[in-house]
Amino acid sequence: MRVAVFDAHNDSLTEREDLNALAQRLNDGHWDLVRFAEGGGRWQIAAIFTPPRFSGVEALAHALHHLERALEWINQNRNKVRLVLRRSDLQDDGHIGILLSLEGASPLMGRVEFLRLFFRLGIRCLTLTWNHRNELADGVGVGEEAGGLTEAGRAIIAECERLGIAVDVSHLSERSFWSLMQVARKPVFASHSNFRAICDHPRNLTDAQAKVIAEKGGVVCLTFVPSFVGGDLTKFLNHYEHGVKLIGAKALGLGSDFDGCKDPVVPDASQFPQLANALRERGVSATDIRRLFHANLLRYFRSVLPS
Repeated sequence: MRVAVFDAHNDSLTEREDLNALAQRLNDGHWDLVRFAEGGGRWQIAAIFTPPRFSGVEALAHALHHLERALEWINQNRNKVRLVLRRSDLQDDGHIGILLSLEGASPLMGRVEFLRLFFRLGIRCLTLTWNHRNELADGVGVGEEAGGLTEAGRAIIAECERLGIAVDVSHLSERSFWSLMQVARKPVFASHSNFRAICDHPRNLTDAQAKVIAEKGGVVCLTFVPSFVGGDLTKFLNHYEHGVKLIGAKALGLGSDFDGCKDPVVPDASQFPQLANALRERGVSATDIRRLFHANLLRYFRSVLPS
């Protein structure tokens, strides 16, 4: 079964040394334009990831370097891809829509004006933290000492909502998550997180977290990372079924984390039809498969992005 795909997270544009290679079919890695198109790919959120070893000006320089590479790659492949900047760019006309995400806010150094700069350069999603602490909040790796949003974090959230930048809660500590939900006025999403009730991993969401994301109009995007799934594709299907019972089919999406993990339970970007077939065999309707594969994320981003 082939269905249009909106993938909420991959790391290919940061992890691939030669971005030009992504325009052709590759025998390594998980994602390229050819395999993504074969799998039904229409829209891809591509992360600009800053590792925790960088902070301050070094983090800013690292992010700007990779953002410039990504923008140049998009420009060179404009016959195949489109940079999604506003709601009207989320069309399905044969181009693959690329939304750029800043994964981890350390390059912002807690400054709202830097957020505005990244917005002008094309960033439309912000993953507030990776696993560590930054100027905005604490990530899941901080542990029991993790706190909530800082004053700078609250200011950044308000500016994200004003500009039209989607706020991504994946990687946040629980205290930071609940602190965010107290101040967020617009829906948020989890770009690549599963359910802790099925796999007890700190990067997965509790049922309470998932419920509040859905209640506020957001989307929980299930990921293919083996350690978050807790097994193989069969276990991934268990996450989906748990999500449907918990928050409904209208609040679920996909966030592969291709090229950001090893041995994903869906092997590469050409294999989305196999996932659709597995869901059909579990009795999932074609309508709910479309919701999971693209419709819910399209609805979400059409509500968040600038008009």
